[in-house]
Amino acid sequence: MTRVSRQSLLLLGFISFQQPSVATQTSKVTLEEAKTFAIANNFEVIALRREVEEMQAKARRARSPFYPKLGLAGGADTQMKGNGNEGAAVGYLYGSYNLFSGFEDTYKADIANYEVEKAEIRLRKAELGVGLEVERLFHLYLFNKFSLELLKRALDANELHRKMAKNRKASGLASDADVIEFDLRDSILKSDVSEKEVQLEESRVNLKRLLGEEIGAKIEPVGKLQHQHIKGSLMDYISRIKGESENVLVTTRELLIATTESKMWRSKWFPKVDFEMKAGFLPLENRPDATSGTGKQATALINGLIIAKLDLFSGFDNFWERRESESKRLKLESRLKQFILAAVTQMEIAYRKLKATEVRVHLEEQNEERATKYYNSVLSEYKRGVKNSSDLKNAAEGLYNSTLRSEGFKYDFLSQRIELEKALGGPVSVEVLPDRSKVGHE
Repeated sequence: MTRVSRQSLLLLGFISFQQPSVATQTSKVTLEEAKTFAIANNFEVIALRREVEEMQAKARRARSPFYPKLGLAGGADTQMKGNGNEGAAVGYLYGSYNLFSGFEDTYKADIANYEVEKAEIRLRKAELGVGLEVERLFHLYLFNKFSLELLKRALDANELHRKMAKNRKASGLASDADVIEFDLRDSILKSDVSEKEVQLEESRVNLKRLLGEEIGAKIEPVGKLQHQHIKGSLMDYISRIKGESENVLVTTRELLIATTESKMWRSKWFPKVDFEMKAGFLPLENRPDATSGTGKQATALINGLIIAKLDLFSGFDNFWERRESESKRLKLESRLKQFILAAVTQMEIAYRKLKATEVRVHLEEQNEERATKYYNSVLSEYKRGVKNSSDLKNAAEGLYNSTLRSEGFKYDFLSQRIELEKALGGPVSVEVLPDRSKVGHE
């Protein structure tokens, strides 16, 4: 997403956050809005953006040796002669240009470009990490919200069952134990509601913290946990590791830098060729002698010089520099192989867990449907006097637990998908299946 589009979304999606907050104000926010806002305002991401700008400036600075250097000099020059002092005004334009540096400047420019790429990789990784953390907390909130709604529905159903038990007791068809059984469940459910309300508020506060302290309104994440299936095979994602894993990408750039550095020592075996030029009223020592007839006092000259320098002995500095750079390159080659192996292992574990959870989500949805049918059947038979209160309570508990498990495994799938994306360093392709849940999320 470009910086322009990000800012546009901020203005459209979070305009309510800029309004004066009141205690009862609630701002609804979608997952994409929350991710966009958090990425744009995260301090670490902002710092990494500045680092990218810094590296880009260094890369441009590394190109400066490819341009000539120009300047102006002025003053007065005096020479001691046997018959007195001789002086002259000095003012000239000077310039220099490196004609050949043994490719050292080219290598330095390449290294600076690799540093830019490293900074950009770290920035993309940080943006991905912030977005995934927002998504994790967002999903946690939706799961807690669903759990709370499910508890309240279970409370309503239990109250209905308790009234039915009281009516049967009044008719002599049930005992005090039947009513107490539903009273006990009512107390347990109310206790669970109290705990879940705390968990829901905690997940809201954590999400708000991640979005930024300036968010004054009470946010209300909207949406629902999706039933997703991952697309693509394990090999499809393993093949993406070299192009998306942060450790692999950063180490690859470091290896390129080390490889380039291992070539830089060769430049010291080549001569350095520079061109220097001065034009104007030069110092007296650079002017022709007066005996030549041209005169020193008012002579404007152009002085050009090509200089070649070659170090014949450097105290073995070149030798040890070559050994150092070559060892560094070999070290990074081994480290890169290790990172690729670790990423493949992590990827395979995360992928297999995700596929196993995908199957369990499907099975738990089927169990929820069976538990719903069973509960409806027991309720019908209870009304006809075929089933007793324990049967009805157990069927209601079974439906509650089955529904909660079904939603819980959807949440687990989404959490494990986030772990897979962290291991990969990029998003994975998913298919969203129709929601068959009987309890709304919003």
